Amino acid sequence: MVACPQDGTAIGGVNSCGKIWNIKSGKAELDKSGKLEIEVKGLVLNDPTLPADVNGTADGVTEVVGSVVCSGGGTSKVVAETTRFPLSKSGDAKIKAKVDLPKSCAAPIILVREIWEGKVGGWLAATGF
Repeated sequence: MVACPQDGTAIGGVNSCGKIWNIKSGKAELDKSGKLEIEVKGLVLNDPTLPADVNGTADGVTEVVGSVVCSGGGTSKVVAETTRFPLSKSGDAKIKAKVDLPKSCAAPIILVREIWEGKVGGWLAATGF
């Protein structure tokens, strides 16, 4: 998995995070039955515009969701999403869920998205895109 870049890349209609993030490690597995497992470690802010005490932390992002983006017919979009899972202050999270996938899901991309102000927000980390 990669952390969201500074360039504002949107994936499947989901905006990237508003700040620069870093990830120590991350992996995601999705099988055809919809079993989804995501593990991230060290998913934290790394933005030079922020105060030093904020960088190296998840700064208020305490929950995340996993989203599945599928391509098809020339477009890509979010087709499934997990419930909320905790994200530690040091940026560690484990997501284990069963999601409903469409029969045709070409080139799935897995996103880890922030919960911000009670709503599902931009993506913080993604599998290769």
